[in-house]
Amino acid sequence: MPEINDEDWMRIEAWRELPARERRVFSVVGPALSGKTAYLRAVHDRWPNAILIDCWGMSADAVATRMRDECRAAPPGRPCGFLLANVQYAGEVLTSTEPARVAEVLAPGFRRFEGREVWVMAEYDSELVAPLPSGEYQVVLPAPPPAEAAAEEPETARRLGALAAAELRRVPLSVWQLLCESNGARETVSALLVLAERRADVLVVDETRSSVAFRSDALLHAWRRRKPWDSADQSRVVGALVSAVEDGGPGLRDRSGPVGQYAAHALPLHAALADGLPRLLQDGRMLARCTASAVLEAIAVAYPDGVPYASVAAIPHYLEAQGIAPSSQGEWVAWLHHAALGAGRRELAEQLLASGVPLPWRTTWTHWRPMGIFGQVPGQAGRVDELGVTSGKSGPRVVTARDMTTGKNAHPEHRYVRQEWNPATGEPATAPVHVRASLAEGGLPWHSARRPPGSDAPAVAFARHTDSGWQPGADALTLPPRCPSAVTQGVHVDGNWVLAGTAGLFAVSVQATEGSDQTAYRRRPLVATHTRSAPWPLPQSASAALRGRGMRDWLEETFGPDTCHRLAENQLPPGLDDPDARSFLLETGLPEISDFLNLAITPRDTSPLPEVAWPRRGRGVPRQRRARSEAPSDGPFYELGTWMYSRLLLDGSTGRLFRDTTGGSPDPVAGSSLTQFFAMVRLYDEFRRTHFPYAPDHKDAQSSLTAWCRQIDGVAARAEAWTLVLEGYDFEDSTWDLASYGDEWV
Repeated sequence: MPEINDEDWMRIEAWRELPARERRVFSVVGPALSGKTAYLRAVHDRWPNAILIDCWGMSADAVATRMRDECRAAPPGRPCGFLLANVQYAGEVLTSTEPARVAEVLAPGFRRFEGREVWVMAEYDSELVAPLPSGEYQVVLPAPPPAEAAAEEPETARRLGALAAAELRRVPLSVWQLLCESNGARETVSALLVLAERRADVLVVDETRSSVAFRSDALLHAWRRRKPWDSADQSRVVGALVSAVEDGGPGLRDRSGPVGQYAAHALPLHAALADGLPRLLQDGRMLARCTASAVLEAIAVAYPDGVPYASVAAIPHYLEAQGIAPSSQGEWVAWLHHAALGAGRRELAEQLLASGVPLPWRTTWTHWRPMGIFGQVPGQAGRVDELGVTSGKSGPRVVTARDMTTGKNAHPEHRYVRQEWNPATGEPATAPVHVRASLAEGGLPWHSARRPPGSDAPAVAFARHTDSGWQPGADALTLPPRCPSAVTQGVHVDGNWVLAGTAGLFAVSVQATEGSDQTAYRRRPLVATHTRSAPWPLPQSASAALRGRGMRDWLEETFGPDTCHRLAENQLPPGLDDPDARSFLLETGLPEISDFLNLAITPRDTSPLPEVAWPRRGRGVPRQRRARSEAPSDGPFYELGTWMYSRLLLDGSTGRLFRDTTGGSPDPVAGSSLTQFFAMVRLYDEFRRTHFPYAPDHKDAQSSLTAWCRQIDGVAARAEAWTLVLEGYDFEDSTWDLASYGDEWV
C-alpha cells in the first residue's frame, strides 16, 4: 500500500479546511496499476469517517444515490467526506460516458447536501477520463515499471482482441464466439473455453464454465489499445448481433438467450462505434429490444456535440430530460411509443408495438406537445389547467380549460379557453371557446374530485398527480401509469385514462398495474442527461422570409390576416433613401402590432411615417454623457411606433432602427434593417406563445432563439434592448398568460 507522506497529508488537510465555494475535487491521478485505489484506502485509514465508494461498474446515478443516502444517514451537523475509487471504470459498458459524468458533473457539483458540507476525493486514470483541473490539490502517482508484454500467437491475440472489443466486462462464451467469427476467426465454444482456462493469467471463467472475463479492467483496456477495432469491425459485429437477435424469434423470447441479453445491453453502443446508430434507432423492433441505459450511453457516444434537432435520437434524450427512469423494459418501450406518436413518427410507433415487448400501458391518442420542437405544433391542445367530464349525445366528453387571465398583478381580466374532446378518439368535439369562468365556477358538475350526480351518470374517476405520485379519488379502480411532472391530473372514463397537464392531454389504456412501480419520477435527472441537444436550425419559414420569400405571409401568420399595411410609392417620405427599407414597406408592409413585447405599431393612412427630430438630452445631464445624445447619422428619422416605452425610429438614410430611450439617449442599433428587426420580433413571438413544460426544452429553445437572432443581426442581438428581451424579461402583455409556468423551469 502506498504511503501518504507528510506533505501530501498537509495538502489534504488544507483542502478540507477550504470554504465549500472554493473546494474542488481532490484528485488522485495516475496510470493503471499505479496504486490509486490503494492510496484512497490509505486516506480512509487516516480519515475513517470518510465513505469509500468503489465506482467500478456503477452508473453516475447509482453513485449519486449512494452519496445522497450516506449524507442522510450521517450524524447531524457532521460534514460528509467521500473517496471515489475507480471513477475511470464507472458504467455498465466499457465505452461509457459514466466516468465523465462522475468526474465532470457529479463529483465537482456535490459540494453541499441539504445544508451539510461535502468533500470529494476521487481517483482518475487520465488515459480513460480526464480529471477537472484542481491546482495544487491533487496527487500524481508515478507509473509502475513497464511489464514485458508476453508474445502471443497471432490467432490467440486475435481471439483476445475480439473479447476485449466486447462492451460488457463478462460475456457468455457464445458471445465471444460471435465476436471472433465477425472478425474472421472461426471457433467453437469448446475451443474458446480451452483457451480461457489455459490463459488463466489473463482470463477468468465462471463456475458454470459459460462466461469469461479479463482478470482486471486494466488488462482489458490494455488489450483494447493493443488490438483496437475500427468502424468496419464494429459494423460486422452489429450485423452479426442483429441477425442473431432476429433469428431468435419475435419479441423478447430471444432476450432469454445469452446473445439476446448481450445485444439488449451492448448492441446500441456497437452501432454507435460503427457510425450506424441512426439506422438502429429508426428500427422500432430493434430499438424495443435495447435497454434504456444502453440507448442513452450509445447516443452520448454517437453525438458528442448533441443530438440532432427533431431526430429519433432526440426522443430518448428528452425522455431522460423529463426525469423518466423506467423500471422495466415494457415501461421504457411504452414511453418510446408515446413519444414517437407525439412526434408524428407513426411508422416507428407501430414498429415498437410490433416488437412483442409486453407493455404495461400504451398511448391510444395524444395531443401532448413533443419536447425539442420550436414553435407551435399542429393539433396541440395547449396547457390544461382544469379537467372535467360532461355529457354529449354520443356519450361522455372530456372538457379542458386553460387559464388565460391577463393583468394578474394589477387588474385581472378573467378569461379561459374551454374545449371538449371525444375520450375514445381524442378528436375535438367542439372548437375552443373563450369563457369568463373556470370549470368550477361555470357550472360543470363533473370536475376534479366531484362525483357526477345522478344514478345513470357514466363511471368517472379523477386523480391528481403530485411529487409523491398519483393521488386517486375514492372511485378509482386502476391507477394511471407513472408520469413526468408535467402531467398534473387525469380522469378515468370509458375504460381509459385521459391525462392532462402543462403540455396538453393524451389517453392511455392500462394493461396491468399490479406489482408495477408507482414511485414518482424525479422532476429532472438525478445527475444530468447523458448528452445535450445540438443547436437547433433556424426554422425554414424564417430562412425563406429572410431571403425575401413569403415575409408578409409569415408575419401575418402570427400577427393576424391583413395586419401588414403596404405603403404606396407616393406614401413613402422623400427622405427615405435606403432601398431595403423602401422595398419592405412597399412589398411586405408595416405590421400592425399592439400589446406584445411592449411593441406598438399602428400605421396611419395619412402620414404613415411622420418625420421627427433626433431627441436631445434635457438639462442636468453630465457633460461627459452628452455625446451619447448625438444622432447616429444625418437622418432624417421617422417614427414607426413605440417599443418598451420609447419611440422606435427609422433612420431614412441607412434603414437602421433605434430606440429613443427616455432622455434622448439612443439605444444602439435595434435592428440593422426592417426585415431583420421584424424577423427577430416574429421569432420571439413564436417562442413566447409556445408552451415549454420542461426546463431543458425551454432552455434549448431560448438558447436557439438567441443564436438565431445573432445570426440574423449580431449587432442588434447583443445590444441592450435585445439582450433584455432574449434573457427572458417577463413582459406582461397579451402573451404573458401563454408562457410556460416559471416553477417548471427551476
